[in-house]
Amino acid sequence: MKVILIDDNRSFLESAKRFLSLHSDFEVVAAAANASEGIEFARRLRPDVVITDIAMPQMNGLEVASILKRLPEAPAVVILTLYDTPEYRDAASAAGADAFIAKSDLISKLPAVLRSLVSNQLPGQPHSPSEPKEKPMKHILVVDDSKTMRRMVIASLQPLKPAVFHEAGNGLEALEQLALHPIDVMTLDLNMPDMHGMEVLRFVRAHPVFKNLPVVILSTKGDSVSQTEAMEAGASLYLTKPFSPTHLCNRVMEFLQNKQETP
Repeated sequence: MKVILIDDNRSFLESAKRFLSLHSDFEVVAAAANASEGIEFARRLRPDVVITDIAMPQMNGLEVASILKRLPEAPAVVILTLYDTPEYRDAASAAGADAFIAKSDLISKLPAVLRSLVSNQLPGQPHSPSEPKEKPMKHILVVDDSKTMRRMVIASLQPLKPAVFHEAGNGLEALEQLALHPIDVMTLDLNMPDMHGMEVLRFVRAHPVFKNLPVVILSTKGDSVSQTEAMEAGASLYLTKPFSPTHLCNRVMEFLQNKQETP
């Protein structure tokens, strides 16, 4: 069984390699210290399994899983992390991961999970590649540093239910929410602390995973320069505050319908 390891902790990489080498049926064909390198290894070497950490710079393990599962010959993906929480387990499943293991359980669980993945008999894990996945509920991310404004946006979009609303009070929180949940539409303020809305927009459009994510800008800036800059950076729609709740809801509904119809 060909295995690729991805973890930004080089010491852990070496330890994991040594442990897997004790098992004759595992061959670690590559070990990558960052996500981009690991994805490139996977494209070239076509492993059976890729084991990846979650918390890594530039691109996290959930994004890695989503990209790997889109490859023509997609490997099984195992999330191996220190962050063993229900939220991260759900996020891993949504990203397409085949298994989720806490690093503390590496020795006791990893070998059996890897063998079960290859034989396609893995009970109790996020999902089996052979099982059809149910269509997920729509997830809407509302990003604004004003809690009052976030509540107004969510109230405006209530007719779209069933939907799950996620909130972020600044740009950094928005990126975290994007990593944790399968977001279908994002509303985005521009003037926020820590990270400007335009930085968030450019980050989103620079990542293949989010290239088709509808992004609705909601801003107090009504000048043509700001609107043009946002639309050229990849915004799907630009609305000024105060906005029409009905108009916002109708446009977001269009984005959701178009995304659903797109193969």
